[in-house]
Amino acid sequence: MATAAAVKLSPALKALIAAPHARGEALAAPARQVTNALFDRLRGRGEAGGVGRETWLSVGSAVLFTVNSPDAVTALYNYAAEGEGVAGKVEVAVIMREIGLKCISFNGIPKTINNLNFLYDHLSADVQAGLSKEPQRQPHDIAALYKRGLGLWDGIYEPHSAKLIAKLSASHPDLAVHILNSHYGPLLSDPAGPALPGAFKLGRVLTSVVAIAALRAQTGVGPQVTSHVFGLKKALLPGGGGEGSTLQGQEWLTSDEGVTWVLESVDDATAVIRDGATRNRAASL
Repeated sequence: MATAAAVKLSPALKALIAAPHARGEALAAPARQVTNALFDRLRGRGEAGGVGRETWLSVGSAVLFTVNSPDAVTALYNYAAEGEGVAGKVEVAVIMREIGLKCISFNGIPKTINNLNFLYDHLSADVQAGLSKEPQRQPHDIAALYKRGLGLWDGIYEPHSAKLIAKLSASHPDLAVHILNSHYGPLLSDPAGPALPGAFKLGRVLTSVVAIAALRAQTGVGPQVTSHVFGLKKALLPGGGGEGSTLQGQEWLTSDEGVTWVLESVDDATAVIRDGATRNRAASL
């Protein structure tokens, strides 16, 4: 009797899995001058509003992880890290990989795995060596994880948080349990304590930015985009969860003008990357 480890796929199954209509490949990035022009627009409008690199990186990275373009993810890394020494390149990499990790909650595990793997393999050895190798999200204190998750949930969804939990639980009794204990607690809320060397904590405000960017790029989930727009606009207010935040440009970012920049930048990026992929597919036919 064959063991499970000995199972192989037939040529017919392999061909079906790889069929062009299934679109199993990630999206290729457009030419460098196209992506750099895109990143110039993203950065320029953001910096005009007063935000720093971590903010426009949050928007750009969340979009590119969501549309599933590892080539464009590494193009963004190259753009943001250009002219930096090793320490600066490490900083860009740790910001981007933390954004990618949090994207799991909005666009799923597979895209994050594939894009983070591609980004890591793209990094030079000295940058890889500067990244933290120690997990920050070990489940040592489940009660504290739940408390952090519920605090983030309330900061985003109040005054409707309890009503929304009840609605989710009516849809499936484990839905709210899973969302709070698997996403808002251990993933979307930042780990307790300071960030380790070679790691990064996004914070309350940028977590909402990542949520908006990933959901907008995903399309078809307008109610969730609206919820997280509210979450961003409330972040710095009492009860919003971002009290004490010192993110550069945060007042502008949480204003209507700042939210407009996030949404319009997402639309710009998705159009550029997806249109480029469509042209590439057409040229290959």
